[in-house]
Amino acid sequence: MTAPFGHDHVPMEQVQRILIIKPSSLGDVVNALPFLSSLRQRYPDRHIAWLVEEEAAELLLGHPLLDRVIVSGRRRWGREMRSPSFGSAALREMAALIVELRQGRYDLVVDLQGLLKSALMVICARARFRVGLAGGREGSGRALTHVVPLPPGPLHAVDRYLEAARFLGADPPSKAFMFPSRPDDGARADALLAEAEVRPNAFVIALNPQARWSTKLWGEEQFARVGEELARRHGARILVIGSSADLPVARRLARRMNPAPFVAAGRTDLKVLIALLKRIVLLVTVDSGPMHLAAALGTPLVALFGPTDPRLIGPYGGDGVVLRVPLPCSPCSKRRCQIDEDRLCMHSISVEQVVETASSLLTAGLACRTDRDCS
Repeated sequence: MTAPFGHDHVPMEQVQRILIIKPSSLGDVVNALPFLSSLRQRYPDRHIAWLVEEEAAELLLGHPLLDRVIVSGRRRWGREMRSPSFGSAALREMAALIVELRQGRYDLVVDLQGLLKSALMVICARARFRVGLAGGREGSGRALTHVVPLPPGPLHAVDRYLEAARFLGADPPSKAFMFPSRPDDGARADALLAEAEVRPNAFVIALNPQARWSTKLWGEEQFARVGEELARRHGARILVIGSSADLPVARRLARRMNPAPFVAAGRTDLKVLIALLKRIVLLVTVDSGPMHLAAALGTPLVALFGPTDPRLIGPYGGDGVVLRVPLPCSPCSKRRCQIDEDRLCMHSISVEQVVETASSLLTAGLACRTDRDCS
């Protein structure tokens, strides 16, 4: 492996095949989509592939701007390696991934993850030019030939990735979020709304109470009270969204509420969820993948933040309002709370604050639907 070239630019005239490495998480993959748009806009004739993990693969499979999507089962492999029944199959899949990366004959690999797991994939691809962002962790920078400098101060993930686009000559960059779709995604979302018995012209509001980190959670009781109050004030039909893993929480939430919401958790894949988020008027959510999807789609949302920094990974663009309470310990970026009063940063956000913010967004949205001068 050669030593890093530093900040010298990549000779893009020598590059025909490009691999983007941004395996996870769902929100991170969403935030990297403008980088892809910028790269494709500047280099329409280059082969562009993307390495992604299974959890976010649906966001990229069938994407019109990609020539190839390489799916890694890293998380699943980690679980299967602990089982004698599945360990050998996981090893074969890992070996097949390495072979696929080597046979891709990529001239340029762009590591937008900046961790050991992505650095290993960079090495496996054996590209001549290996680009990553400054500040990579776990020694990932050692796998690079070129490092993208970043401006000082807090910079949102979308803008960090767009610095890599500029570094590769894709300037001015596009900030477009483009998602792949199937012909029946909209119909499947409409069928769910019909099953939810949404009345004509009724507000449809979605609640997303779940996140991967326990420190990001607000509370089922709080979400239930918000949903009930918004339904009462605005005559809204409330949906609870999430993955199949979130279904127990969604059902408990539904049992707490009167009238009961429609449980859409576990009823959509990512493409249908995108179609559903296009059809609602508001999302109330914790920091999560669905939050980033809604923001990218321009769906109005109220996002509740505590341990994470919205300046770095908050909703980007659109009509998103972030609610957080400034505390000395927040943001801590920790998966486990470090103080005695667990999740004080999240519990300090009041139900009344969320309801009033959501109601203001709904009122503004109604005005825009009835006022010709609203743009």
